Amino acid sequence: MNGSPDWGSEWTRVVDVVVVGSGAAGLTAAWAAAKRGSSVLVVERAAFTGGTTAKSSATIWIPNNRFMRARGVTDPREDAIRYMAKSAYPTRYNAAHATLGLPEDKYRLIARYYDTASIVLDELVDAGVQDIAETFYPDYYAEMPEDRAPIGRSLRPTVWAGHRRGIDPGEGQIFVDRLQAAVEKLGGEVQVNSRVLNAIRDDQGSVVGLELRVGHRSEFIGARQGIVFGTGGFLHDEAMASAYLRGPVMGGSAVEGSTGDFVRIGQQLGAALGNMSHAWWSQAVVEFVARNRATLRDVYVPYGDSMFMVNRYGVRALNEKAPYNERGQVHFTWDATRREYPNYLMFWVFDDALINGHWARDPRYARHRSPMPPPGETREYIISAPDWPGLVAGIRARLAALAPHTGGVALAPQFEKNLAATLARFNAMAAEGKDLDFGRGEAAIDRFWSQEARPDAVTGTLHPLATTGPYHCIILGPGALDTKGGPVIDEDARVMNMAGEPIPGIYAAGNCVASPAGQAYWGAGGTVGVAMTFGYIAGCHVAMRERCRAVVLAG
Repeated sequence: MNGSPDWGSEWTRVVDVVVVGSGAAGLTAAWAAAKRGSSVLVVERAAFTGGTTAKSSATIWIPNNRFMRARGVTDPREDAIRYMAKSAYPTRYNAAHATLGLPEDKYRLIARYYDTASIVLDELVDAGVQDIAETFYPDYYAEMPEDRAPIGRSLRPTVWAGHRRGIDPGEGQIFVDRLQAAVEKLGGEVQVNSRVLNAIRDDQGSVVGLELRVGHRSEFIGARQGIVFGTGGFLHDEAMASAYLRGPVMGGSAVEGSTGDFVRIGQQLGAALGNMSHAWWSQAVVEFVARNRATLRDVYVPYGDSMFMVNRYGVRALNEKAPYNERGQVHFTWDATRREYPNYLMFWVFDDALINGHWARDPRYARHRSPMPPPGETREYIISAPDWPGLVAGIRARLAALAPHTGGVALAPQFEKNLAATLARFNAMAAEGKDLDFGRGEAAIDRFWSQEARPDAVTGTLHPLATTGPYHCIILGPGALDTKGGPVIDEDARVMNMAGEPIPGIYAAGNCVASPAGQAYWGAGGTVGVAMTFGYIAGCHVAMRERCRAVVLAG
């Protein structure tokens, strides 16, 4: 159907609600709006649906969820909000303040997340849209005293019996497919290969439609009630990432279309921007991002016990088992004396047990082994040598080859000497099962992600490296799952202008907006949980708006 009788034939199509993006944020918004009686069209820039959500495990972090309640686990609102606020804005947190030291709008976003996330989960599960199970992941900052319910908030979709893991789609694609099917069952439609170029406003300033590029033609899509954006971040726009992010990032696992479309559209509409310096940080294999800024996956959990990471000076700089969001930020620590990022590249060194040892063959740990190859196999990004001098020589040669992609990072002259000292200290600490430098293995999430302790080890997180080779190295650089800054939203997911007022007719959620999580990653599923929840809020709110009539395109 071309246009609409009350809008005019110059419109390609008119519906109640247009949703831009088909990941967790967009499809949840579409489902919520369609369920409340709105006609919905989802437009997706790529040739396929799902966005970055489809590449993920689709774990969702939901406070006070039904599974916790069923087990008698309490997750009090005040404590949960304190945990989220302190980790999101650590320099502003004030336990005695009415809004915990946060600006009121940021506090309200966190409070709304707590109040709504479990409702969204219940509605999706009760309607048969999603089949969700517990994971018992500890929160990423479970040791914080404010975290009174540190285990049980992370949930993930189950894989139906008909799906064969490793052959059929993973949890993220299944999560997206279920949402899309639910949207379409309610009459919603999905249109791919459709990139938004501009938002269209009426004479009163309300956003009433979009100009799209669909293949080689333009389309004008009208929205009687409003538009919801869920288009992802700006990780893969190198200029934008360089201008805004607080550290250099080489790439990451966001889909290739994460180039900040909504940042530009939001600015055209006069939207306020927020949280632009932060991302969902990670570590990436340098050879991967050198070939393609959009990687298949980042280093989720550095596998193994007989391993450590050093910088170009041969010195450890982090807890290698810390969550990826925290490890990623170590790469852009600034040395004011040397005027450099000494950790820009990190060298993950390990012995042969991590590739060919007993634990390497245990299928229970296969999920977290990437980028380690299967036993008996090798990969071109792994530098190997029979002894330490040979490994150092191999690293130097590899860095020379990678120089066009790394700014010419090279090992410092003292690298080999310092590496020997680091190895001796690490092996001594590992033998005692105690990392005195970075506390590796002390946090609950460190232990959760680790293998069982070897028979001769105190812990599964630490083991001395073998006294004989071969030895191996993977070079890691700063990465991100995606950015988490963009136009500011309020607790109803309405996009706000510079005066702190909502721009009529436009909503947003997910990685394309200023995240309620600030700099934090509350726990596994913090990305998808926030996106899904505020997508739902957006869908519900836009469906309550009065339908706009008789909008005429100028020109």
